[in-house]
Amino acid sequence: MCGIAGGIALAADSRPDPAMVSAMSSRLTHRGPDDSGLWTAPSGRAVFAHRRLSVIDLSEGGSQPMVDETGSIGIVFNGEIYNYLELQQDLETEGVHCKSRSDTEVLMRIVARTEEEGLDCLRGMFAFALWNDVTGTAILARDRIGKKPLFYTILNGCLYFCSSLSALRREVPADTSMNIEALDLYLSLGYIPAPFTIYKGISRLPAASFAKARNGAVRVRRYWDLAVLGEPYQGSYASAKDELEEKLDQAVAIRLRSDVPIGVFLSGGIDSSLITALSVRQSKSKVQTFCIGLKGSGSDESPSAAAVAHHLGTAHHTLHAESGLLDTVPEMSEHFGEPYGDASALALWAIAKMARPHITVALGGDGGDEGFAGYDWYANASRLTQVGALMPQMAMSAAARMARFAAGLSPNRRIGKAARAFAALKLPPANGFAALRSFISDADAELLYAGSLLDHRRRLAAANQLLSVSYSRAQGSALRKMRYADIETYLADDLSPKIDVATMAHGLEARAPLLDQEVMKFALSLPDHFLTDGFGGKRILRDLLARHLPVELFMRPKQGFSLPLAQWLTTTLAPKVAALEKSEALLDLQVLNPSGIRRLFKQHESGFRDHSQRLFNILQLDAWLSNG
Repeated sequence: MCGIAGGIALAADSRPDPAMVSAMSSRLTHRGPDDSGLWTAPSGRAVFAHRRLSVIDLSEGGSQPMVDETGSIGIVFNGEIYNYLELQQDLETEGVHCKSRSDTEVLMRIVARTEEEGLDCLRGMFAFALWNDVTGTAILARDRIGKKPLFYTILNGCLYFCSSLSALRREVPADTSMNIEALDLYLSLGYIPAPFTIYKGISRLPAASFAKARNGAVRVRRYWDLAVLGEPYQGSYASAKDELEEKLDQAVAIRLRSDVPIGVFLSGGIDSSLITALSVRQSKSKVQTFCIGLKGSGSDESPSAAAVAHHLGTAHHTLHAESGLLDTVPEMSEHFGEPYGDASALALWAIAKMARPHITVALGGDGGDEGFAGYDWYANASRLTQVGALMPQMAMSAAARMARFAAGLSPNRRIGKAARAFAALKLPPANGFAALRSFISDADAELLYAGSLLDHRRRLAAANQLLSVSYSRAQGSALRKMRYADIETYLADDLSPKIDVATMAHGLEARAPLLDQEVMKFALSLPDHFLTDGFGGKRILRDLLARHLPVELFMRPKQGFSLPLAQWLTTTLAPKVAALEKSEALLDLQVLNPSGIRRLFKQHESGFRDHSQRLFNILQLDAWLSNG
């Protein structure tokens, strides 16, 4: 796990600036504290820099940038190729010999020979850049779920890239004026999806995509997609459980490959408990587990995690954190490099910091909700669809009007949610999905937005377009379409960056067996009734976990590493939220209406409506602007 940076000439007479590349690398020390390197291609048309966190092959043989024996092919790579041993055997069979035990060399040999076609065989998490000085070709790529980041900009005929948006923005003079469409996406979703960043002149390479630079042109293409249904699973439920356990066993086994200590993030929920159980079964040493506790929050799962750890016999560590987690917001904002509104990153940041003195690699349960229908809102959306099918259009419209009227009179937050739900009922399924997943409706925008942001929103509801297009692209049932859209957007551009930033800030590598491509592909082939039942989602994961744990240890309402955000906004954070309408940083933007911000806070403070996510998004925007 590492940090990478570089510059590539797009034109024959262009040359990247080594000083810029070196300066970006100097800002990546937290991602790679163990070693650093810089390489300039013989032609001068490529300059690569690398910061190394040693995990596999701790010798100098794994150092980067790595260059082949001809000196003309170089690579910088951030991540892990979990099946590198199997791929190395395939290369040896074909007469290609590797000089090290490093997955980096395996990756270099494969991509040097096959370019983008070699991406299909990779099983892991990665962001890399490879340059061939003979052909003048560069390949940049990211893994299928976007677990490793890669940002880039084009300046003076050169493409500059980096693992860190902040490092790229600070060291390369790109166009850093604010992208208004990205700002609307952020306020609507709480994150900025690829290919956007908050800056006009800097792009994010999308997950499951590669960029190929040759003859002055840069072409970005997708190489993997779960939208197509493929062959639906035809076996029995019992067979599916056995097959899933086999796939998860393999996914855990290859992620336990490491030359440094490994542990597991254990929240006590279904996903992390299952990964812990499988890790204990396969690990040759005692597994260490880590959990965060929030006393008095009503969402403290640390006792449940401790019970699971005790049953499985792990060496368990618990961090008891209070609202002091909020003190990390400025530092975390710098690491994200743009506004980011997922408050659970605060908890992950804290647990990663606690775990780092004990381990270098942590497994987690990320991906279970998207792959196996774990979110409550999937079930709620399905119920709404059933209700909508039974209600005539006039009755549906009347119900929506009544819900909106009741929401304006009652201090019951559930009525507000019902109003949104009934409003979504009137829309086609794809648009209804988008409406339920967005925090800012068109009506909200009219009250909150101003200036160029409001003008842009009136022309294009970017979040609604993004989500509805993603939903519509997927084949299969409504449940599969929703899961696919969440994988393509929320998982790739919110959860994956959260995991990477919060862990790599402390030099810790995070691995997610449930995000293994074979596991995800299998999950999206399963029929709906294998995933949901009267107890909710993740049916097959629950039943699989019951083979390893007593049911009473994990059958309870979902919480995860959640935070009491709504409560904090009316207590600890209340002064900061109240001051938002007068924030100089926000006023200078001239795109948010102070009276709209005040209205959100007053309604939230009184208990009239739950605006916690909308307010936190604005709070994080203000923090990012204030940090410069």
